[in-house]
Amino acid sequence: MATVGRPRSFDKDEALKKAMYVFWEKGYEGTTMADLIESIGMKAPSIYAAFGNKDAIFKEVVQTYLPIVVDGQLKVLNSFPEIYDAVEATLNACVNLYTGKDNPSSCLVMTAAINTAPEHAEHIGSLRDLREKYKDAWQKRFEQAKFDKQLPENANAFELAEYFTTLIQGMTIKAKDGASKYSLDATVKLAMKVLK
Repeated sequence: MATVGRPRSFDKDEALKKAMYVFWEKGYEGTTMADLIESIGMKAPSIYAAFGNKDAIFKEVVQTYLPIVVDGQLKVLNSFPEIYDAVEATLNACVNLYTGKDNPSSCLVMTAAINTAPEHAEHIGSLRDLREKYKDAWQKRFEQAKFDKQLPENANAFELAEYFTTLIQGMTIKAKDGASKYSLDATVKLAMKVLK
């Protein structure tokens, strides 16, 4: 007697990647289970059996998305010995991500759960925590730059981290509103004057 369940070709990582792009594009509240079912291409019972409900899928999707930030922007931030080059390259990496044709024009961590219904407020908190960790990584990089005498003694690593991560969050919103790469590149050039 044949058993009912996931098809043999089921690839959980691939399914999560498909779900990730839906949440990335529509945000948590804008995404329905019907959207996820259509994107993943499996029947509802199989999706529920594999992942659980929409909340559970979103939590796994966030973990799937994180390497895009950690292995992308933050890796770039810490790959250049000079702070000016590190910041410029990281901001450019952000712009390329937000305006790339293969990605939704935003950042999942920055925009997917800014507002949710009260019963889903945990997602606001978890993404806020991730944004704080992102800011902490920037602050540590600026502290290293001060230690290496690449910034003036009176430079404030905390304030610089606040400024640049606020800039990045703003760029995600602008990109979601349709800002061009040219426009965001101009923003980056202006922002870099802070470090001159």
